[in-house]
Amino acid sequence: MIRVTSAPACPSVLQLLDWFDRPRRYVLILERPAPCQDLQSFCEENGCLDERLAKKVLVQLIAALKHCESRGVLHRDVKPENLLISTESQDIKLLDFGCGDLLKRSAYKYFAGGFVLQKETLCGCL
Repeated sequence: MIRVTSAPACPSVLQLLDWFDRPRRYVLILERPAPCQDLQSFCEENGCLDERLAKKVLVQLIAALKHCESRGVLHRDVKPENLLISTESQDIKLLDFGCGDLLKRSAYKYFAGGFVLQKETLCGCL
């Protein structure tokens, strides 16, 4: 996470503000934009994204993923639950790098992320 959030920051990636090394765990202090909710909940409450908003979300997501790639990081679990959307500006933040890995030239030998492909995703709703 430090690789992705160090300066210069990407506005579409949730920022790591601080972290602490504790016995048997790390404690991360993360940015929490307000007001916001995850994209899955946003779509459940508001229905499918219209074309304008879907384009805005995807442009920001691509910028976030390109930023991660430039830092040598593969997210590995991009899904609506791992995107925060501002309910005021509709700006997004990519979060949850728990399944992430460093980019490498060799094949990845294990799967990371969810197994469920939801019908809504195939029908044009994020």
